[in-house]
Amino acid sequence: MAIEASYLSMLKKVIDIAKKNQKSHLKALCLAYPDLLVNRQALINLFSEGIVSQLSIRQDADEIWAWHGLKGCQEPLYDTEALFRALDIDLEVIDIVSARGNERIVDLNMPLPDNLRLRFDLVIDTGTCEHCFNVAQAFMNSCQALAIGGYLVHAAPINKCNHGFWNFCPGVYPDFLGDNGFEIIYMSGILFSLSVCKQSGKVREELKTFKISPFDRFKLPTESIIYVVAKRVNNVPMRWPVQRKYRQ
Repeated sequence: MAIEASYLSMLKKVIDIAKKNQKSHLKALCLAYPDLLVNRQALINLFSEGIVSQLSIRQDADEIWAWHGLKGCQEPLYDTEALFRALDIDLEVIDIVSARGNERIVDLNMPLPDNLRLRFDLVIDTGTCEHCFNVAQAFMNSCQALAIGGYLVHAAPINKCNHGFWNFCPGVYPDFLGDNGFEIIYMSGILFSLSVCKQSGKVREELKTFKISPFDRFKLPTESIIYVVAKRVNNVPMRWPVQRKYRQ
C-alpha cells in the first residue's frame, strides 16, 4: 500500500480537524503499511521543514520505489511511522503478511478482534479493502475499529481492472455508512498517476478530481479511484444495508 501526495493532503486536513475538535494526541490504525511515495518538497509544503528534518529515511528505498513501479527514483523515501511520530500520532499497522516487518497479523476477511474495536481516532485505508475477498467484512472492520468521533480516511478503486478483487460503487458509502452511525464528510473521484522525472529523478504526481453521484448511473474514466472521509458519530450495532433503490 502507499500514501501519495493527494491522499496525504486529505489525511492532513482530517488530522488537523481531529486534533482541533478532540485532542492533540491521536491513535491511528493503518490497514497495511503505507509506503510514503511523496517527494521531499511536497512533504515540506504540507507540514514544515522542521517536521521533515525529524524523519528517518528507509534503507530499502530502491526496492520499495521499484515495487511501486517507480524504479530509478532518486528521492529519499521517508519512513511512514516516523512521520506519524513527528505528528504525535500513535500508529498501529495490521496486515495479513509482514511486508515491512512491523505489522500485527490480522486477517480482515474475518471479524475484527475485540481488542481493536472502538479504539482509534483515525482508520487509514489507502487501498486495502479491495484486496480482501470478503470485502464487506473488511470494510465493516475498518469502521468498527473507530472510536466515537473518529474518522475513516478511505481510498478504493472504482474502475481499475484486476487491481484487486473488487471495485467499489459510490452507493456503498451512503448506504452502509449512513445505516451504521457515520456521517460522510467528503467524497470525490480521483484520477492520478505517479512517475519519475528523468531529469531530476524525483517522483511526481499528476492529479485530476471529478464529481461522482452516489446513486445515479454514470460513466467513469478508467483507472479511477474514490476518496471518502467519514466520521463515526454513533455506536450502533452494525448491519448489512439494503441497496437504496430496493428499500421500501
